[in-house]
Amino acid sequence: MNKINRTVAILTVFSAVVLIGAGCSGGPKNSENANAPTTNAPAETTATGTPTVTTSTESATNTNAPATTATKPKTAPASTVRSSFYVEVDDSGFYPTSGTAKKGSTVTVTFKARASNVIYNGLAVRSNKNDLGTIKGGTSKSVTFPADSNVTFSAFWPTGAYRGAWTLYVK
Repeated sequence: MNKINRTVAILTVFSAVVLIGAGCSGGPKNSENANAPTTNAPAETTATGTPTVTTSTESATNTNAPATTATKPKTAPASTVRSSFYVEVDDSGFYPTSGTAKKGSTVTVTFKARASNVIYNGLAVRSNKNDLGTIKGGTSKSVTFPADSNVTFSAFWPTGAYRGAWTLYVK
């Protein structure tokens, strides 16, 4: 036998052993359920789309196949409104450029000045209600406030040159 045929033969034997071993995984661990019939019928769907499970009692032997259960589909979150944000800033602007929060919620925004592309003495970040002061490259500052109306944070060089804005939209 050449090397490839021997490898295929070994993999085939190994696969067979694994499959046989999977079928001999034990059975019920509880002795009172050892002789109970199993329900291995597939799920069926009614005309309304509701899954139903049918049971079969044709055999009283355990075939070691898992019982079929109906599962609920995962649902998406009701909304993408958040109450905490992580925003990076550099000399070119903010990343991302905006966020959305629920009216009346308490919002925490963490602004991090990127380690590169930030003027050597940092960026001043402020809004009409909050002044975070200067944030040096590689550091961050957070601000917490109630979300009662839209608010825009702007970044400036220490010389006063405008570098970009981040807006929180309140809905």
